[in-house]
Amino acid sequence: MTPPPLYSRATDSPPAAGYSTSYEPPSPQTPTFRPDHSSPNSPASAQPQQRRWTRVSSSSSSDQPNRPPAAGIRIMPRHVRNLLTPRVLTPILLWMSAIWLVHRFLFAIPLPSLTTILPGQQASNHHLSDKYPPPPQREGEDSLDSLNPLYRPLAPLAQPNAPFPRLRPTRFLPSRCLEAWLAEGELICDTDELGPEETLDATWLWVNGSDRRWKDEMVYWRQQEGIYSPEHHFREQNELVYSMRSVLAALGGHIKTIHLIVYDYAFNVTRDLSLLPESTIEVLEEKVNARGVAPDQSGDSNVSPALAHHLESHWRVAQTPTWLDFSRLDPSSPSHPFYVNQTHEEEQEPQSEMQQGLSNDTRPLAAPLHPRFRYATHSEIFHLPTIERDAMTMESGEREWREMQWRKNALPTYNSMSIESRVGWLPGLADVSLALNDDFFVIRPHAVSDFHSPLYGNVIRFEPGWNQQIKPNLDKTRINDAGEMGGLYHANYLLSQRFPRRRRPYFAHAPKVITRGLHHESSLIFKEALTVSSSRRFREMKVGHGDTQMQWLLSHMRVERWREALLWTFIVANLGGADGKLGHEARDQIRELFGLERGKDDDVVQIEVHRGPRWTLERARMNSNFDQAHWEAPKATEFLWCEHPWDSYRAGADPPKASLDGHMPNILPPGADAKQRDQCVFDLERCFGTFWVREANTSAASMFKRLAFESSECGDCLLMALVTASGPLGLSAFFPSPNATYTNPLNPAQPFPDYVPPPHLPLTATWQAANFSIQNVMTTTALPGEVVNLRTYTMHLLSRYIYISGKSVSHFHMLKDPTHAKKVVKMLDDNPNVSILGMNDDIIKGYDEVRATINEWFNSRWPTPAVWERAWQGRA
Repeated sequence: MTPPPLYSRATDSPPAAGYSTSYEPPSPQTPTFRPDHSSPNSPASAQPQQRRWTRVSSSSSSDQPNRPPAAGIRIMPRHVRNLLTPRVLTPILLWMSAIWLVHRFLFAIPLPSLTTILPGQQASNHHLSDKYPPPPQREGEDSLDSLNPLYRPLAPLAQPNAPFPRLRPTRFLPSRCLEAWLAEGELICDTDELGPEETLDATWLWVNGSDRRWKDEMVYWRQQEGIYSPEHHFREQNELVYSMRSVLAALGGHIKTIHLIVYDYAFNVTRDLSLLPESTIEVLEEKVNARGVAPDQSGDSNVSPALAHHLESHWRVAQTPTWLDFSRLDPSSPSHPFYVNQTHEEEQEPQSEMQQGLSNDTRPLAAPLHPRFRYATHSEIFHLPTIERDAMTMESGEREWREMQWRKNALPTYNSMSIESRVGWLPGLADVSLALNDDFFVIRPHAVSDFHSPLYGNVIRFEPGWNQQIKPNLDKTRINDAGEMGGLYHANYLLSQRFPRRRRPYFAHAPKVITRGLHHESSLIFKEALTVSSSRRFREMKVGHGDTQMQWLLSHMRVERWREALLWTFIVANLGGADGKLGHEARDQIRELFGLERGKDDDVVQIEVHRGPRWTLERARMNSNFDQAHWEAPKATEFLWCEHPWDSYRAGADPPKASLDGHMPNILPPGADAKQRDQCVFDLERCFGTFWVREANTSAASMFKRLAFESSECGDCLLMALVTASGPLGLSAFFPSPNATYTNPLNPAQPFPDYVPPPHLPLTATWQAANFSIQNVMTTTALPGEVVNLRTYTMHLLSRYIYISGKSVSHFHMLKDPTHAKKVVKMLDDNPNVSILGMNDDIIKGYDEVRATINEWFNSRWPTPAVWERAWQGRA
């Protein structure tokens, strides 16, 4: 079947020629790539064409770092040594101090700044590493095993310093690879440049609802809040140990760190002192009583009053699984069975650009089957984010006081959604991690790319049904919902304040991919709302607007931030350029995009846009790309692809959903024509307003808001047109020219920053409050006086939000009774294609029999204990 034309116009003229572009090097020192012929990514291209790339480089001496003279400085001249005396240096230092004080506190003196002293400074040199630092060691002897397997005393890690969090860059492709990948859809780098395959962290939330101490506290707070919370939500069935075993079996060698988030109690010396080893008490006595105060023998305690006070004010008691051996958590510890003495390691080869900063610690990859195991308590992750302004203007102690008051309302918590909203604060968490419930299991072998890759981003498993979409409305009847619907409604309400208001699809019951950087962005954007919702001790409380389903919010944040960044790239960075204005040149670019001629097509008002064929998700192409990178291709995920989308839709398949193919299409209601996903009408007058009708110049930022939010259907249709103009691969039509730059203004009175966050758009809770001008965006993401290459900047911006929608064979079962449990087990045994399993405790009778049936099945599937289990017998 011949596809319809890409563009249809009112004048019935033939469709315009496709958009083409070429690369020009921004400077002789920057390696770039350009085809030696016109781009094949045009709508008229029917067959893939081979590309040849030519490297443009220079051996200019400016590329070489400054070096001292070869001879060096042998002897300091005598006349110089005579000047280096206190009599000479003291007046000089006093004058320098006086000048600095006047400049700093009275009025600005036009002193030379670092940008004039060190020309060519780049913001990327002032980014934090893309790896997150390992947490400090806890006080005491945290590498020893617990004396009582139910409880573990600990000194919680300190509150993070303000401002918190600081945004970090994600793992970008190397510069030359990123250009070809995003603009042309081609992977031109090999494994040496790309670096090793990504590793993942995995996080679990856990509570032992059978613990009497926990039950007593929960009942107390339930009575205090005047609510009822179903106890089956907290029942312990030993699922956690098998959930972890399943992930290790399915992703063996690719899980770097296991994180377990647990409940914690206040430390009571009378009750909890016996949990501390004698050696730890001696260490703490020596630390707390620096002058050697003897223990207080007159009371019931065998520790000094100072230590007793220290323990009750600074220590907590964590609730822990009884099967967990804390002496075998860290492979870098000598007590670990697979300890590797790093001091005797052989010297490693220099790391590539991609390899640098991939690790959160220095543990070698010698024992990949035995990841590090970290635990964290609620009190260690329940913190409030702060921004730079707060940290600078708050009175001394005000931030600590506000957090203390909030924590009094939030902790202890019995609400998993509140805990999930703080997962991004986990000490030592990597940028990419899997978030699992203890009743989630990964049954079949998976590759890392089933969940994430630097090429295609996070894999999101959306449910495609119209009736499964979440409405953007706050439902007052759902504010105290014991399930998750209240949290979903509230999350979409927040998203619809910041992004276009729309229904958004639900996601499958499966492990969720969490990117720590995006979690931090979301925590800053929705700071006020999340502060309130995370203070809800129970889901049934009527506080604020309800819970917030954080994992669902993060999935759609990625989708919306990608769409926002795409439109900003074209409208603000490309059309608006350095001056931020849209005028005649911008209108000419739009005419070229739609194939309109000035004078001849002035009467054209509406343009019918058709989605062109895309090859991004072609299975052979994806496998070839992973092969070239020496990364494992997905094993248990289906990525929908077809060359002509409308043919697939007619057959009833889901639409392709890859960010590299533009914005995710909306789900259509039942009975709607599936072709609506692949065509739209762009009304030039309605979408562009006076900028088009009267040829009035306007700001790029205001036009961006108009297309992205006020008339979001215009923005969606423009995205379809730009993707079509880019051809079957890449997004070349979006980006500014290679030579487009913006010079960030230099204010001599402004202090030179030590840290610059990576490229990102405003972090405001509503789009109305955001300033999307290029001047404002660069103020926070570029150095003063920096000359920013807009093409590179926008590619780094987009790299933060790449995603792909996939589908796995997943089962979710709510266990009811023994008969139902046996049917579920048989169904799973008879269906080897199931890759992901979720089991909920909804048992109404025969609890012990159901538990026995399920645990027997668990043990038959994953019988081998992990090294940190007490049942481990020394098998590697």
